[in-house]
Amino acid sequence: MKQMRWKIRLSFLGLLILASVSAPAEQRDAKADQIGKELIASLGGTSAWEKARELRFDFVVENEGKVAGRRSHAWDRYTGDYRLTGTDPSGAPYTVYFNVNTKRGKVYVNGKPAEGEEADKLLKGANARYINDTYWLLAPWKVFDPGVNMTYVGEKPCPKGGTCDVLKLSFGENVGMTPKDVYWLWVTRDGRKMVQWQYVLNGADEPPTTVEWIDWKTVGGMALSMAKPMTGKPTVIRFENVSVSPTRNDADFTAP
Repeated sequence: MKQMRWKIRLSFLGLLILASVSAPAEQRDAKADQIGKELIASLGGTSAWEKARELRFDFVVENEGKVAGRRSHAWDRYTGDYRLTGTDPSGAPYTVYFNVNTKRGKVYVNGKPAEGEEADKLLKGANARYINDTYWLLAPWKVFDPGVNMTYVGEKPCPKGGTCDVLKLSFGENVGMTPKDVYWLWVTRDGRKMVQWQYVLNGADEPPTTVEWIDWKTVGGMALSMAKPMTGKPTVIRFENVSVSPTRNDADFTAP
C-alpha cells in the first residue's frame, strides 16, 4: 500500500470542529438519546470524559497483517494544543505542532522547520488527521456533539449473538468536512457496548462498509476500542500506546 493512500477514505467529518448546533429538544429522538446516555455511562461516564485532559495514541493501519502506516498523536483537550508525528510521501519524518481551534502551528520535516507550501500542506493534513483519527477512537463518546442528528433505527441481531439497538448518525448541513456521511452504531442491549459501526461516505449510493469495534480496554477511566477490523477486507485500524491523563505534559506540545 503506497504512502498517503493508507487513509482508506477515512476523511470522516470535522465533528470536533462544529459549525452548527444540535436539533431542538422537541425534534430529538428520545429513544436514541436514552440509548446514547446508557452507552456513554457504560464507557465510563461523562465525568471520565471531562477529566481526560491529555490523550496520546498511535493510529496504526494494518493491511494483510503488515503495518502500512502509523501516526502518533498528543492532544490537550482543554486548550486545543496538538502534536502529530508521521512520515510524508517521501518517507521523511515530520512533526506538526498546532492548535485545533486556531489551526495555526509550526511544522518540522527531518527535524528542520518547514515553510511555505510544504508547511501549509502538512499543517492542513495534520488537522484532517486529528479529526479523522480521534473520531475512530472516540466516536461513541461523541454521539451528543453539536450538529449530530441521532435516531433509533431498530433492533437487529448482534454479529456475535444477542440483540443490538442500532443508532443512525447524520449531520447538520454545515457540520464538519464531510457532512453527508452517515454512520450506524450497533450497541448491545445487554451492557450497552458498541460492537461495530457501518458507514456510507459523502452520500454515496453504495452498500455500507462494516467495521467491528473490538479489544476494549479501560484507560484513564475511559473504555476505548483498540482494534477495528474491516469486514471483508484485510485491513485493521489499531490504536497503540494509548494514554489518558487529567494533566498536561507541556513537553508534548513544545516545539524545538
